[in-house]
Amino acid sequence: MMRILIENCNVLDENSAHSVAENMNILIEDHRIARVTSSPIDGDNVDSKLSGKGRLAVPGLINAHAHSPENYLKGMTEKVPLELWLFDFFSSGVGFSPRETYVGAQLGAIEMLRAGTTAVLDHFWVNSGMTIEDLDAVMEAYRDVGIRASVAPLVEDLRPEMEAVIHNDPELTAHARDFESALDVPDYLDTLESFFQKWHLSEEGRLRCLAGPSGLQWCSSEVLEGSADIAARFASGLHMHVDETKSQALLCRELYGRSSVSTLLERKLLGPHVSLAHCVWVDDDDMNILAETGTVVVHNTASNMKLGSGFAPIPSMRERGITVALGADGSASNDNQVLFDVMKLTALVHNAREVDHRRWLSARDVMTMATRGGAAALGLTGELGELKPGMLADLTLLRLDSLYFTPLNDAFRQLIYCENGSSVDTVIVDGKVVVQGGELLTVDEDAVLSEARELWNITREKIAHLSDANQALLRGMEAYQAEQSAKDFHVSRH
Repeated sequence: MMRILIENCNVLDENSAHSVAENMNILIEDHRIARVTSSPIDGDNVDSKLSGKGRLAVPGLINAHAHSPENYLKGMTEKVPLELWLFDFFSSGVGFSPRETYVGAQLGAIEMLRAGTTAVLDHFWVNSGMTIEDLDAVMEAYRDVGIRASVAPLVEDLRPEMEAVIHNDPELTAHARDFESALDVPDYLDTLESFFQKWHLSEEGRLRCLAGPSGLQWCSSEVLEGSADIAARFASGLHMHVDETKSQALLCRELYGRSSVSTLLERKLLGPHVSLAHCVWVDDDDMNILAETGTVVVHNTASNMKLGSGFAPIPSMRERGITVALGADGSASNDNQVLFDVMKLTALVHNAREVDHRRWLSARDVMTMATRGGAAALGLTGELGELKPGMLADLTLLRLDSLYFTPLNDAFRQLIYCENGSSVDTVIVDGKVVVQGGELLTVDEDAVLSEARELWNITREKIAHLSDANQALLRGMEAYQAEQSAKDFHVSRH
């Protein structure tokens, strides 16, 4: 048994002065927290002792929605909504080799660990058919860097928005042939099952597999139900996008005659094992369904703002008892994987739209979303997201002598409104120290960054300029999106 003792630290505690319980000792045994106490703990029988003096211990943050291939795409876009960005990039045909996938996932994991995020839910995509080699690469990256990770392979086999664009302008029909799905669904489901068999609960449970269909409107029943069935057989869960934009919400109602959420309910694809990214354009009935089914919502504040997607009704969700997690989303639509940035934005953006200040989110609310909410999205409710005996040992120590905690008034508020990740000193994942003194211990960070730069310098040159045909389709997509945006909808999220 590996035993780690953190001595004389400060523990985040809402019931103590300044939200800090002082002179605490934390004993970790193997993968779990054994004791959190102000009483002395015998240090003679431990394998490692860490000084917690001047350090604040908090639960590791959980990034509950990310797309690791986009770690190469930070700073690539601005002033463009989601649908147009998706069309522009994916029409380029650029894909990533397994090695590029491995390095890109490492890049994001390093960024997260150094800023106190100990777990990630990666809605992992490839710009081609999903292979076991791709999936091996992303899991090997998370294994080697030492972060806790749940990977949900993102696939789709329908393009209804493209059909709508063609319906608007039939002259574009010939150009759209390249956008027909090439997904071999039976082959993909075989790949997904092999993925679960090889990786689910590997590394003593630190790595997990989820089903990850892209979204209701983009996936056939065969993909949705087939992937959900595989996840169920492994007692795992389902992660997908829902109603990120007004256009998506309208399209789903046109396709199914009802909302996305009610359609998922009818298909028995909701529940505590399901996490839904975004949910910006849901209404009261949808939120009631999410609350009744125990479905988890992952709020992606930064990407929703950058892409102009809208304001998810988070205060209303929380009042209904919906579990809400936080996601950084991909670095193409947020530009980093620093959850402290997401938390501050989450605490602020809803205030301007909510007249009743009593409904505004508190720092404690946001911290709960970034910890216990994220644990629910990972399928680890009651096992992760709190510093107490029996919980998985994922935690972060931050320097209280940093600028952001000087002077110390309230640790919760300063974590949310002041901190940016630079105070992170030590990070422990699954009972193993992976960052100490601000330095990553698991892989050669400089070598990873160097290789990432080299790989991307080569791949970036392969991104083709839009052909005349694709430019015509992009104009058609832009016209379609403008038409959708002008339509009446019974809720407003802008």
